[in-house]
Amino acid sequence: MVAIHPTAVVEPGAELAGGVSIGAYTIVGPDVRVGQGTSVGSHTILEGRTEIGANCRIGTHVIIGTPPQDVKYRGEPTRVVIGDRTLVREFATIHRASTGGSGVTTVGPDSFIMAYAHVAHDCHLGDGVILASQTALGGHVEIGRCAVIGGVTGVHQFVRIGEYAFVGGCSAVTQDIPPYVKVVGNRAKPFGLNVVGLRRHGFSLEAIHALKQAYRIVFISGLNTSQALAQLEQEFGGSPEVQRFVDFVKRSQRGISK
Repeated sequence: MVAIHPTAVVEPGAELAGGVSIGAYTIVGPDVRVGQGTSVGSHTILEGRTEIGANCRIGTHVIIGTPPQDVKYRGEPTRVVIGDRTLVREFATIHRASTGGSGVTTVGPDSFIMAYAHVAHDCHLGDGVILASQTALGGHVEIGRCAVIGGVTGVHQFVRIGEYAFVGGCSAVTQDIPPYVKVVGNRAKPFGLNVVGLRRHGFSLEAIHALKQAYRIVFISGLNTSQALAQLEQEFGGSPEVQRFVDFVKRSQRGISK
């Protein structure tokens, strides 16, 4: 059964699965799809080609699927896709993609987008990402699974943040952040490995030890990045976590924060 408040507007063509609830004065556009058991609060706008997964919680005054803030955009049919069990709090905004990327803005399952956070066009957030209040992502930002971004942080367009990374609050992120690393500041600089996060997510002691050594080699040893990566591959080639770290840095186009 679908529960729609009498003051809500659900336009013809919208698809609402069983158990969906739509709050007062909310507007749901004709190309929106909402998954099983998802609740949408009051005064919220869902528009464009937006797909919201099952058992999500969308708060009040949220705006999802509006056009990208990109001067090149001319109304092309781009999308937003939000994974299952994601929580989006009040006044958050998630824009649909522009035409200069994959054509879709994605938020992975089990993510938490806190109040007043902004996810710009063509961003891709992995599973379990947390954006604290007033975080603002520029266009084309990529964030790996289970990364945490502290409040009032700005992330420059095209920046990549690796899985299980932690960005402290009030930071300005202008370069890529490798997986498992903590950074903070304006401009954001590394200040250690995200050991607490790794333990919470069940990483083994061996994996954490290898990543600590990798951190020291890359950020403390004085080696340049190429030399540090070569040493990591030689000494820790058997560690999948270190290899993911190395692969991430090798793919960096903006350079890593150091």
